[in-house]
Amino acid sequence: MDLFVASINAVMVAVVGGVVAWLGKGRFDALDGKIDRLETRLDGRIDTLDGKIDRLETRFDGRFETLDGKIDGLESRIDGRFETLESRFDGRFETLDGKIDGLESRIDGRFETLESRFDGRFETLQASMDAMRSSRRSPSPLVSVRAHRTAEASVHHEHRLTSRSDHAPPPGRAA
Repeated sequence: MDLFVASINAVMVAVVGGVVAWLGKGRFDALDGKIDRLETRLDGRIDTLDGKIDRLETRFDGRFETLDGKIDGLESRIDGRFETLESRFDGRFETLDGKIDGLESRIDGRFETLESRFDGRFETLQASMDAMRSSRRSPSPLVSVRAHRTAEASVHHEHRLTSRSDHAPPPGRAA
């Protein structure tokens, strides 16, 4: 009898399990259907978003290419302006160098003129001093006066030859 009770219990458990399985299967099929519909909707939305992202990427690529073109154009314009400025500055520096060279040569010429005038005056002074020394040794004062006047006349003559209208007369002399 125990066997009989156990077999009835087993049949009952199997029948109840089958009924529960059949009822559960309907529920699980409905859940599977809902999940499948949800997956389909999500896949559609993801595909739509992928399309939108691809279109945005294409638009951004176009805009970045446009910006790159504008930046390249701006860069070439700036480079052109810098080259223009550089050539202008080079020209002005060459002009300035030429002016400085001209000024240098003028200054050198003036220094040479002053040097020669100084050398002439120094030689005249030396001659005048030599004449004065020789006049002390000389018995006649007339000779020393003539030597002094001759030296003074040569200084005056040399001054007229070397002086310009823009130079002042030597100190102690009237122009």
